[in-house]
Amino acid sequence: MSLRAGELGLVLVTGATGRVGRVLVEALLAHGQRVAVVSRAPAVVERLWPGQRVEARCADLARPETLAGVCAGVETLIHLASYAPAADEPDIYEAPGHWTVTAEGSRALLAEARSAGSLRRMLYLSTVKAMGDATGARGHPVGPDEVEPAPETAYGRAKLVAEGELLASAAALDIPGCVLRLPMVYGLAGEGNLARMIAAVAAHRFPPWPRIDNHRSAVHVEDAVAAVLLAVAHPASAGRTYCVTDGGAYSTRWIYECICRALGRPVPRWTVPLWALRAAAGAGTLGERLLGRRMPLTLEGLDKLVGDAWFSSATLERELGFRARYRLDEEIEGLVRAREARAD
Repeated sequence: MSLRAGELGLVLVTGATGRVGRVLVEALLAHGQRVAVVSRAPAVVERLWPGQRVEARCADLARPETLAGVCAGVETLIHLASYAPAADEPDIYEAPGHWTVTAEGSRALLAEARSAGSLRRMLYLSTVKAMGDATGARGHPVGPDEVEPAPETAYGRAKLVAEGELLASAAALDIPGCVLRLPMVYGLAGEGNLARMIAAVAAHRFPPWPRIDNHRSAVHVEDAVAAVLLAVAHPASAGRTYCVTDGGAYSTRWIYECICRALGRPVPRWTVPLWALRAAAGAGTLGERLLGRRMPLTLEGLDKLVGDAWFSSATLERELGFRARYRLDEEIEGLVRAREARAD
């Protein structure tokens, strides 16, 4: 589906200054939509979108009193905002801020949306962590309709609450509302977990990874944004929850080997045993608790690298016609080339 100019009315985007949010706002503008964003820092909005291309509405999800009137005149709400842990914050998926901002802040925002009287549609961009990371351990990718959500972290539980608040608010207003759940997002212009892993391998700080055949899903940011634009205007998305992936199933070992080859290096014949990684991760977890700051490797981080998180976007493809355009192997090569170009 292609959006007509102005089709969505005034679109309010929360989380617009984040990595995915910035791409989404640019896509909305490119499709001729009117955009307002919720931000604690209007100066950042002006810097990102100068010349009043985007209306800034100053508010903070952690302070519900600042949200009064934030949805006035809004016809489409696209909600991305969630708690962003500080760079050195330990145990990031269990941070108390997830509940304050993501759960309670979303509840307050959606109460404002219900009282505005102008909403015609809404969408929440969530995470597969609202389902639980181990979902893919069943031996096949799963969609949101196949399992009961079992989030394993405070982050996932807060996201699940926010999902429910949006769907309930849409139902109360008798307007379309849907949820999209994202796995690891790549294509973030040198940012994100993939870029950090490439930097670590290039600097010889990432060990030769054990040959573990785990399965993890991923999606390119452009595909994630395309899914948002498709779902927010599609009548069949009302009341639905979808996973968005590029269709691949990637093991950490496969990603490691791709990075080595893209760097022009041979893949080491030896690997670090899993028991040694678990010992190092255990020490990292203990260090976080004692020192109160983030460590390079923890048990939770290791579980992400060796575990399964395998999800299916088949329902999104079947019901809305979604098709991913990007694949992870192409992105790895592009990131390495871009990194080498910056070094030159």
